[in-house]
Amino acid sequence: MKPIRMLTSALLATAAFALTSAAVQARELKLAVGFPQGTAAYHGLDAFGKALKEKSGGELEVKMYPLSLLNLPQMLNGVRDGVVDIGFVLPPLFPSDLPETHLAVDLAMLGSNPWAMAGAMTEYVFSCSECVAEHLKNNQVYLGSSSTAPYMIVSTKKAVTLDEIRGKKLRSGAAPWARWAQHFGAVALTIPGNQVFEAVSGGTVDGAMVSAAELSNLRLIDVVKHITVGVPTGTYHGIDNNNFNLRTWRSLTERQRRAVLEASAMSSAAVTWKYITDGQQNMKDAQAKGVQIYQAPADVLARSSAFINADLATIAQAAEKNSGIRNANQKIARFKALLEKWEKLMPERDWTPAALAEIYQREIYSKIDPKTYGM
Repeated sequence: MKPIRMLTSALLATAAFALTSAAVQARELKLAVGFPQGTAAYHGLDAFGKALKEKSGGELEVKMYPLSLLNLPQMLNGVRDGVVDIGFVLPPLFPSDLPETHLAVDLAMLGSNPWAMAGAMTEYVFSCSECVAEHLKNNQVYLGSSSTAPYMIVSTKKAVTLDEIRGKKLRSGAAPWARWAQHFGAVALTIPGNQVFEAVSGGTVDGAMVSAAELSNLRLIDVVKHITVGVPTGTYHGIDNNNFNLRTWRSLTERQRRAVLEASAMSSAAVTWKYITDGQQNMKDAQAKGVQIYQAPADVLARSSAFINADLATIAQAAEKNSGIRNANQKIARFKALLEKWEKLMPERDWTPAALAEIYQREIYSKIDPKTYGM
C-alpha cells in the first residue's frame, strides 16, 4: 500500500502544479510604439512592460511592436479597432478626435520644466471628464502623459537675433510653435518626424524647432550647424503613453487594472526621463562636433514671453469657436494652476525614473479607482 500512496501523492502534486501553472500563465498584450528601439518612447514603454509584469505578479506581459503593426498617424484608430491592446498615441495628430485634450496640448508654450509638465498634463486629463469621455468615445482608456524638454531652434543657418529668425523656414511639430514662428516673421512648415532629416539636409527648411533629444532621434546632429537655446521654448507634452483598447481594459480584473495604473506611473516617468537624458548627452555631442550653441538674447526672450502670454487668449477663442469647447478660459486657468503645483513638487534637477514614478503614483495614480475608471 505504501508505494500506491506515494504514487497517488505524486500524481496529486503534479496535478496541483499544473493547475497552479495554468492559473499564473501570463496574458500577452500587444503594444505598438511607432518609434524605433533606442528612442524615448520605446525606452519608456519597455519600462512600462517590465513594471506591468512585476506589479501583476506575472499575469500580464507586453509584446512590443516598435515600427510594425501601426505607425503614429494610424495609432488612434488602431487602438480603437483593437489592432493592438496598447498604443503610444500623440493627440496633436488627432485634434478633431480629442479636442478637449488638445486644448491642454495647445498650452505647450507654458512649458519649461518637463517633469512638471508631464505631471500637470496627466493630472489634468484624468480630472477632466470631457477628456476622459472623448478617449472612451474612441474606444480607448487614457493612462498618462510624458513630456519632452523645452524646444530649441536647430538650424543650418544662424537663427539667434530677431533679424536672423525673420524669414527662416522652420519645421514645426505642432500649432503652438507654428504660431510662434509666424509671430517672429519666420515661415513654419509642418513636416512629419520621419522626413525632417531629409528636409533639413536637403535645404527644404533652414532648421527645425525641436527638443534636444531629437538631435539623435531624427539624426539632426549630423546636419545642423547652429542651436539657439531659450526660444521658442515649450514642451511636447501631448503624449498618451499607453492608451488601452477599451475592450482589453474591461477584460482585465480589478487587480490587473490597478497593476496597469501603477505601471503607467513608470511609463510617464521613464519616457520623460529618457527625453531629458538623451537631450543632455546630445548637447554635449553637438558641441564636440563643432555645432555652435547660442543663448537667445534678451530682446528675443522678452518678445517671446509677451507672445506666449498673449497667445493664451487666441487659444481660448479658437477652442471655443473651432472645437465647440465651453469655458476654455477656465480650463486654461486650471491647467496653469496644476502646472504651478507641479513645478513646486518637481523643481528642475536630476531625477531618477523611480523617484519620478513614486511622485506620479502618490499624487495621481493612487487616487484613481480601478473598479470604476474606464468601466
